[in-house]
Amino acid sequence: MRAQALFSARLWLLTVPLTLTACVPGLRVNVHSSQPTAPTPYTVFDITPAVIANQTPVAPPLSEDLVSLDLHNFNEYVVGPGDVLQVIVWDHQELTNPFGSTNRDPVASGQLVAADGTVTFPYVGTLKAGGLTVQQIQEQLVRGLSAVVTKPQVNVRIAAFRSRRIQVTGEVKNPGVITLDDTPKGAIEAINERGGLNATASRRTALLIRDGKSYQIDLAGLLSGGTPSINPQLNAGDTVHVPDTNNDQVFVLGELTKQGPLVMGQQRMSLIEALTKSGGMDGFRAEDSGVLVFRRPPTPQETALIYALDMSTPQGMLLAGEFNLQPRDVVYVKTTAFAQYNLVINQILPTISTVFQIDRLTR
Repeated sequence: MRAQALFSARLWLLTVPLTLTACVPGLRVNVHSSQPTAPTPYTVFDITPAVIANQTPVAPPLSEDLVSLDLHNFNEYVVGPGDVLQVIVWDHQELTNPFGSTNRDPVASGQLVAADGTVTFPYVGTLKAGGLTVQQIQEQLVRGLSAVVTKPQVNVRIAAFRSRRIQVTGEVKNPGVITLDDTPKGAIEAINERGGLNATASRRTALLIRDGKSYQIDLAGLLSGGTPSINPQLNAGDTVHVPDTNNDQVFVLGELTKQGPLVMGQQRMSLIEALTKSGGMDGFRAEDSGVLVFRRPPTPQETALIYALDMSTPQGMLLAGEFNLQPRDVVYVKTTAFAQYNLVINQILPTISTVFQIDRLTR
């Protein structure tokens, strides 16, 4: 019986390395299937000076849709419901202040534009104001008052801007509504008006949502001034959304001092910077000639990309400093063959000790 037990234990020991090999860290994927395998869904490139020269800029390209919004056409303010107008008729205090109010607050004593876009004025009656500029409203009042006043001199200005609102949402300190006035206001000004960005806000991308369509804003370019970027002029009903850093991360895995995600700021992040922020490669376990960068395809129809770099050479170190990472890249540092061997030994050593004990007892 003892001999049979010893034989079984030794036989089991022989199968252990085969079982543990699947547990060794690495990139091998073994698929056991009777079905024919599909083509490998990735393309591998060595990181070379030519690849560095042709790499895609980290900043998003200027959106053609964003350019087509006629962003630099700063039109005159159009009055809307809720705005308050101040009307002054020179040399006619009874018309400027028809109710004889002593309140000098122009908002409290002004003309509120009704929900239907109209206002009422003495001797003129009800007239349209919504959808018109201040100049157009002023011309209507001059025509209406000409019947009772000789050559009326009328001045109209907006005492309170209330009709044109936009939403600022996401990772800003005070999400909410801001009101547009008669000065052009872009996405950056809207974000600043709501207190600026949170610590968890993306410094790379923001979204302009208009008429149900989203436009990507190069926030990194606007904040740093490093690339040509558009600060879109806002219209009533727009929404400016600032996402968090979830889509601005790269992931560093493998034989490093510290594994995990790294957040890309508004500046570029090179491969060497990502490795440095992760504490560098493990001096005993890392295979410096096997550094890989996995990148998702530009479109679902294309294959994923894998960039390989040998950092055991001076040229490889220099190329790592010039290779720009993209958001959601995965950096992987392979394990040396010796480290894999040590891992297997450490895993089966307790089993070997157990067999030796069984052997000693049988003897």
